[in-house]
Amino acid sequence: MVRLVRRHKRGEKIKNTETLQISGWLVYLYLMILMMSKRHLLARIASVCLLFGLFSNLLSAQQSTQLTSIHGRVIDSLSKDPLPYASVQIAGEELGTRTDINGYFFYQTNKRPQQIKITYVGYKPIKAQILPGTNNELSIEMVEETYGIKEITVRPKKYRRKNNPAIDLIQEVFKHKDENRKEGLDYYSYEKYEKLQFDLNNIDNKFRKRWYLKKFRFIFDNVDTNKVNGKVALPFYLRERLSNVYYRKDPNAKKEYVLAENQTRLQDEYEVDNDGISSYLTNLYQDVDIYDPNITLLTTQFVGPLSGAATAFYRFYIIDTLEAGGEKFADIFFAPKNKTDLAFMGNILVALDSTYAVRKVTMGISKQINLNWVTDLRIEQEYSFFGSGENRRLLLTTDAVVMDFNVFKKSKGRSLQAHKTVSYKNYQMNQPIPDSLFAGTLDVIKNLSPTPKSQWPKLRHSPLGTREKGINTMMDSIQQVPAFKAFMLAATITSSGYVKFNGFEAGPIATFVSFNDVEGTRLRFGGRSNQKFVKNLLLTGYGAYGFKDQRWKWNGTATWSFTNEIPRKFPMNQVTVAYQRDIRSPGADVTNWSPDNIFLSFQRGTNLRMQYQRIARIEYIKEHRGGFSLNPAFYWKEYTPGGLLRYEYQVPGDSTFLEKPDITTAEAGITLRFAPNEKFYQGTVYRFPMLTKYPVFLLSYKAGIKGVMGSEFNYHKVTFSAFKNVFMGPIGRSQVTLEAGRTFGSVPFPLLDIHRANQSYQFDWYSYNLMNFMEFASDKYLALTVHHNMNGFIFNKLPLIKHLKLREVGSFKLLWGGLDQKNRPSVDNGLLIFPKDDFGDTYIHTLEDEPYMEASVGIANIFRLLRIDYLWRLTYKDLPNVDSWGVRFSIQVGF
Repeated sequence: MVRLVRRHKRGEKIKNTETLQISGWLVYLYLMILMMSKRHLLARIASVCLLFGLFSNLLSAQQSTQLTSIHGRVIDSLSKDPLPYASVQIAGEELGTRTDINGYFFYQTNKRPQQIKITYVGYKPIKAQILPGTNNELSIEMVEETYGIKEITVRPKKYRRKNNPAIDLIQEVFKHKDENRKEGLDYYSYEKYEKLQFDLNNIDNKFRKRWYLKKFRFIFDNVDTNKVNGKVALPFYLRERLSNVYYRKDPNAKKEYVLAENQTRLQDEYEVDNDGISSYLTNLYQDVDIYDPNITLLTTQFVGPLSGAATAFYRFYIIDTLEAGGEKFADIFFAPKNKTDLAFMGNILVALDSTYAVRKVTMGISKQINLNWVTDLRIEQEYSFFGSGENRRLLLTTDAVVMDFNVFKKSKGRSLQAHKTVSYKNYQMNQPIPDSLFAGTLDVIKNLSPTPKSQWPKLRHSPLGTREKGINTMMDSIQQVPAFKAFMLAATITSSGYVKFNGFEAGPIATFVSFNDVEGTRLRFGGRSNQKFVKNLLLTGYGAYGFKDQRWKWNGTATWSFTNEIPRKFPMNQVTVAYQRDIRSPGADVTNWSPDNIFLSFQRGTNLRMQYQRIARIEYIKEHRGGFSLNPAFYWKEYTPGGLLRYEYQVPGDSTFLEKPDITTAEAGITLRFAPNEKFYQGTVYRFPMLTKYPVFLLSYKAGIKGVMGSEFNYHKVTFSAFKNVFMGPIGRSQVTLEAGRTFGSVPFPLLDIHRANQSYQFDWYSYNLMNFMEFASDKYLALTVHHNMNGFIFNKLPLIKHLKLREVGSFKLLWGGLDQKNRPSVDNGLLIFPKDDFGDTYIHTLEDEPYMEASVGIANIFRLLRIDYLWRLTYKDLPNVDSWGVRFSIQVGF
């Protein structure tokens, strides 16, 4: 059924150069004859005829240049669900478009069509009459029906792979990909212009009149209307980037040199990492290669429709054959067999010749996909052949990605919409490229010098639109409004935990009150400086008091950056001096959290054995853009037992045990780190690495120096670790860490490797969640940690459960260690004896018999943010006071 919603709305007019030129000549002749009309009657008659011809010509030009606009929505006649990526074509021609994920479409032409044809796999085709030269709004309801495709009967609820010509054609495309894609060349290069824009979508009058927008009414002068669905959008962010890209096949390398970048920026006073935002967006919106088996977007891997295993995840249908420019094409519709899988749906236009080349792609995601926050994702690409002979390759001419984000995934609500468009110039194929351009480990090399705004009109491949030009001006105005400054202040407090007072910030708020078994209730107050104080100087500190142990603790740290940037900003070149006097649990090395965070105060079991520590350190960090960093440091440490912990040793030749008040050591060391292509979002104190496919390596060496500043021990420590994200396509992603350590020399147990334990109810990725504090110690160890997220691969296929968008997660941790005889306490070496529990049993154990192992399975993405893990301990379950199983919680937010 087709319903014409609105008719006879005048279309837009366009200029016809040829018609206007003719009209100009007619005007000129008319004026000349008019000058002669006083002398000759014939001239008067001719002038009237020419004037009539002039107006006829202009009227004809107006009629012939009116645009025909067609827009509307295609839905299922029974369920009223939208039909995404349905084909909407001008009858009898190849012209047309496709619906978006919500069934909307828009098409505009200066031709005068009278009919359109709508087709969708599994539905009866519909033809609809339209009025040429007007704006036609249609509501189209399609009816499911069985139909034939090349002697194969295809039903909407039944699909056959055998003897399916669409699958045969897709397999030919896959076989010929190396002959078509540019990666088959020895070399190539091109210039790339990328434009990324964010809009606040679906702005209605009710929203404009809200009280909290009273001071921001001016922003609505910059709104724009989406021609497809009629929604009003407010553009607020724009990033442009001009790059040169170089590729070499052997040895394989690809480099992108960013020549210029221009983006909407927040002022420095808001302490927002504008460059980090740009890097994060680049990480989300990676280039899409339709031939890749796995396509990465939003840090998530989607199964590509042209992968070798595509037929296991997709259904393929040939819905039409087309002819244009003397070439024949097959229009192939594809959709995931399971709509919740991380896969695409859409259409591929394939050349029906010996090349089997992909010429156009329009694809997106289903509404049921197991993907958070994203209500729409649409990719459009067009390819054309360039070059000749062996250098002839299929290259992108149009590349666009559109995403729509909504917290509640409601297509009718306000959302954040992102548009990425890329254009290409100056393709060079199989022309040798100097090896120097491929030097280094970075994939993307930025030009550090800013590009003047006056040069951008020359650099752009296409000029900015009126709304795009107004984005930066609008954002500059917004940042001057006090209400916006108050909002940014609240957002900073929420995200960082610090409250700003000009050049000083108090926090973290979550550490102001906490408790543990030794200190009892602990009150703490501290803060840090910010760039308003001194830009490249960071001062942090706190004071704390425990009401049970009645002791004061404090910390002071000063960091100076030599780069004239805030400390911790990549690439770091800074020196830090610090002194701390506090209390800690040996082996309680919780990452990403302060140990006295209120949320870590809730713990299983008791922890009455802690140690007071005084630590002074000075360290220097130098990072290079290639990913290599150097970190020499010097530490002075003094440990004093606290709570029930005692430092005791046996007197040689005597059975007497003496108590040692403290131990002191001085360490000098260096840490080398290699993390190629690592990217961060930069906070004031912390920085957060972004998810990438590249490994991270770390090598650390420390030497204890006896006699320096009261140090009592000589020893050497070496630690190595390697980390890697392993993407596994449809079955998810693993994060793998391998770590090894060795201590040379004879040291007391506080200086051994006391393995990381976690007694809180929060799942910690880097600690052993069922291990007790100080349960195991080693002077040599090997550790393996694997975390895996299946992204709903199983849950997506279970009835009812698949609608919850849950995801399967799991982990496995293995730790194997040992302890040399010289580090085992004895009368001969006089080392501190291992502490004992209330029953006289040794509190610290070794790992020679078998490795410590624990595993977990869990459910993530509960309400899109909660993860619950069930853990069980696989070994050493017979030790006292251990839990053989447990349940842990954590917060995980992501796509």
